[in-house]
Amino acid sequence: MTTKNYAVSSIVGLLVLLAVSGCAGEDPALLASSSTDRPDIVLIIVDDLNDWVGVMNGHPQALTPNLDDLAGQGMLFTNAHSNAPQCYPSRQSFLSGRYPKSTGIYFNNTTRPPFFGTQPMSGKTSKAKHEAVFLHRHFLNNNYRVVSGGKITNFEKPDPELDAYLPLQRTSIEDTTFTDDRVNLWGDGGPQSLDDEETGDYRVAKWAIDQWNTPSDQPLFMTVGFYRPHRPLNAPRKYFDKFPPNEVALPELPEGDDWDDMPPYSIALARAHAHRDFHEGVYSDHEKILEMGGEAEWRYMVSSYLASVNYVDAQIGLLLDALKNNPRSRETMIILTSDHGWNLGEKRHWTKAALWYNTTRVPFIVVAPGFTIAGGTNNQPISLVDLYPTLAELAGLEVPVHIEGQSIIPLIEDPGGKREFAFLSYGPQNTAVQTETMRYIRYEDGSEELYDHATDPHEWINLAGNEAYGALKDSLKVEALKFQSE
Repeated sequence: MTTKNYAVSSIVGLLVLLAVSGCAGEDPALLASSSTDRPDIVLIIVDDLNDWVGVMNGHPQALTPNLDDLAGQGMLFTNAHSNAPQCYPSRQSFLSGRYPKSTGIYFNNTTRPPFFGTQPMSGKTSKAKHEAVFLHRHFLNNNYRVVSGGKITNFEKPDPELDAYLPLQRTSIEDTTFTDDRVNLWGDGGPQSLDDEETGDYRVAKWAIDQWNTPSDQPLFMTVGFYRPHRPLNAPRKYFDKFPPNEVALPELPEGDDWDDMPPYSIALARAHAHRDFHEGVYSDHEKILEMGGEAEWRYMVSSYLASVNYVDAQIGLLLDALKNNPRSRETMIILTSDHGWNLGEKRHWTKAALWYNTTRVPFIVVAPGFTIAGGTNNQPISLVDLYPTLAELAGLEVPVHIEGQSIIPLIEDPGGKREFAFLSYGPQNTAVQTETMRYIRYEDGSEELYDHATDPHEWINLAGNEAYGALKDSLKVEALKFQSE
């Protein structure tokens, strides 16, 4: 176990005091005295950010100097995943600390695809016995000053009693001037004749900096949601100039057809995107994108995503610079992640809404003095449902009884520690099981996929029918079915 500094010692002492008192996290007098030693905690959520981050090597031309620097200050989890590959179910899951089977939310849109069997489109299927206390409420109940800005939830405030709140900020297409007339196949204009100060994520960063610098006797819990690289793929011109479309590298595809060993249900699920009609019917169809725009259109959309990532990295950098000095003289804990992954042609798929590796994989960076060691990495399988208990432990708070994830602090303390599985859902009977090196997917109709990431990081070879992997596949099938039934 790593050696802790004074802040961690005070947290341990606080936990002992709470246990002796028998009223962990509830007695106002105790809270007032114990909050003196608690850290400030900042949670940063980046919308639709995949592994195109410099330190994650997801794309060779990704420019994310601020995220890379943050990862260098703490620990980067390289095998972290969203529990649901769409915005709304993912955010409801990690804000409640419960799997989609316990929130009852699996999809952004509950219109039933024609190939679905009898699985429900919504509704709880777990045997959870306790009602959820959402993340912001838990910190409010424990004498934190709680503020939230930008996109954290999809539709409403994270909690009605927040100490400060900034709604989602967008730079409207209608309200901006573009530097050329080109739009991509989704109707997005690209480079904008704007200064950063006129954009939505800049406004989020400045608001967060103001909240960070607001005096308070209470410790601060702040959640900040940045909107890019969520589409529309727009950003000021200077970011696009760094990624000329004819010079960008395209995601790798195999020479043959890696779909020829995939079950029809898998392909149908990936193509049944909830927002297809809203995006000209070509939202997740790689063939359609190439048919309509060719490789030039593919390159343009890849360059637009890279520009959007570089833009949001710059805005996040403004906040990270401010966080270097704590005005409350407390320890500062930072976690940065995304709500789900994103494809840009990998496996002939675009955007989200599938159970493949690129579609669920997210950055997950933890900077926690006394816990993390600078420049650390960890490849154990974790998921966003682990976020809530980790934040609670960093703050020295009791983890609520309803929580279904596990704190990742033990993985930080013990570099040799293991985590067997992460479970990911896209429907109550469509489940992926991620291990340190393998991904098993079981669909509602019983069809399966199995990939060995040690030898096949792009998931081009489905091993579900390979007898040599039969025993492993069967063991992961047991875990998937057990997860669905609990």
